Amino acid sequence: MRRAPAAVTTPDIRVEDVSAAVGGKTVVEHVTLDIPAGTKLALVGTNGAGKSTLLRALAGINPAVAGVVTFDGRPVERIKPRERARIISFVSQEETPPAELRLGEMVALGRIPHRPPWAVESGSEESIVVDSLRKVGLDRRIDSPCDHLSGGERRRAMIARGLAQQCPVLMLDEPTNHLDIAWQLTLLDLIKSQPGTVIAAIHDIDTVLRNFDLVAVLHRGRLWAFGDPVEVIDHKLMDEAFEVDADQFRHPQTRQPHLLISRGKDHS
Repeated sequence: MRRAPAAVTTPDIRVEDVSAAVGGKTVVEHVTLDIPAGTKLALVGTNGAGKSTLLRALAGINPAVAGVVTFDGRPVERIKPRERARIISFVSQEETPPAELRLGEMVALGRIPHRPPWAVESGSEESIVVDSLRKVGLDRRIDSPCDHLSGGERRRAMIARGLAQQCPVLMLDEPTNHLDIAWQLTLLDLIKSQPGTVIAAIHDIDTVLRNFDLVAVLHRGRLWAFGDPVEVIDHKLMDEAFEVDADQFRHPQTRQPHLLISRGKDHS
């Protein structure tokens, strides 16, 4: 009798002199950073800065064209695909649920890497699927055809599948796209509450200040800045990398950091 794979611990991730390409064109070069186990890391930058390209290299989907990404010292491209799918859950921004599946069936696909060959879905896996859908507010839609979901619901459904995979590393490409403000905030809270590592490409830089441990800023094909978001995201950085005027301030009641952003006279 085959046993289910053992649980995987959360790895430390090392990105060493990595260059990443899309369509044969190198987009990001010479990126070096350390991501300790359990870190919540945001990748930020303007459109075309290479966030998605770097994220896919970190996941081993499109291997780096130079340098190396290691998980506890193991190069990601040397980890077999099935094992990698038990370590990394990747939710892309382009993927949508297959129209021919019901929502629960689609989310259950996230459990496949954890099943022994030829095994069928178990009762415990069904509870994982339901819980994952509950976290994104779709548990009551479990039997709905995927093509009956709205754009925001489809986005939340794909995130639910990523959660159901229960990997120690969750990678999200623009997870708040197509979500209304309430669900954006709920998702950011969900990211903060994840027990493992989360690496997310994010457009809304203001939210990074309050929801992530580290931020990596990509600009002009390089890693422009890396560190604590409150320390990194300052007026100078926002002017250089995003061509806007921005200043941090503290909310008078919560004392949480926020960005006040304007276009700026020199960039109109």
